[in-house]
Amino acid sequence: MFCQNCGDNIELNSKFCETCGHKINNIKDKVGTVSTNFTSRTLGCQECGSVAKTKEIKLYKNIGMLVMRHHWTLEGRFCKKCINKYFWNYTLTTLLLGWWGTISFLVTPFYLVNNIARYLTALGMGEDGL
Repeated sequence: MFCQNCGDNIELNSKFCETCGHKINNIKDKVGTVSTNFTSRTLGCQECGSVAKTKEIKLYKNIGMLVMRHHWTLEGRFCKKCINKYFWNYTLTTLLLGWWGTISFLVTPFYLVNNIARYLTALGMGEDGL
């Protein structure tokens, strides 16, 4: 396995890279999955590591408050299963909690339309492997 930050060779169950100290997100080697380093260079899913059809997608989540707001962006290549999971999480959170505050009230409709449009483009993806 390789460090995602510096590319140095590390042990499979390492929590941190011994060279640069970067925290390692381990994906166990098993049939149908690939390591994170391999995934970032190929078409595997960046979230679950499965070798399946992926699509480049960008989703937004917004939680509005009266004075401030919290917002998140998810961007990368994901399989249909992960796109589904994040679409519903980000879109429902934004739909329910995104309206409070002036800026949030203006931004939330754009986030919702973006998420729905990008999700619709991913619906035609197959769930089979490459």
